[in-house]
Amino acid sequence: SSGINAEYGVNMNSKVCLRMEGATTYIKDLEGGDEEKFFTFDYSYWSYDGFDDVDGYLTPSNEHYADQKKVFDDVGVGIRDNSWNGFNCSLFAYGQTGSGKSYSIIGYGPNKGVVPLYCEDLFIKMAETR
Repeated sequence: SSGINAEYGVNMNSKVCLRMEGATTYIKDLEGGDEEKFFTFDYSYWSYDGFDDVDGYLTPSNEHYADQKKVFDDVGVGIRDNSWNGFNCSLFAYGQTGSGKSYSIIGYGPNKGVVPLYCEDLFIKMAETR
């Protein structure tokens, strides 16, 4: 997701009930109970706030924010390398509506997602091997 969601949340007087630490996402019920639930994934990315808009690119302003480069470095590079070595590869994005799947995979404007960054890298490597 992007900063657009952060602005929407502020305008709706929303409260953040999630936090990420490494590959773990923590969820707290803000309407009762002190118990946090947590879920561990291969990767868990924070993108609600913590970025600066530099000519349209959302660049991290703290260590928690995961920009598109971070996602590509974690996920896309392995897919690129494996496909270059002749393996069939798939990328699957699953999650709640509005959680940032399309943004992470395709991107928006200068914030290119995994697929466009993969294609750019692939064509650069093809040109280098000619």
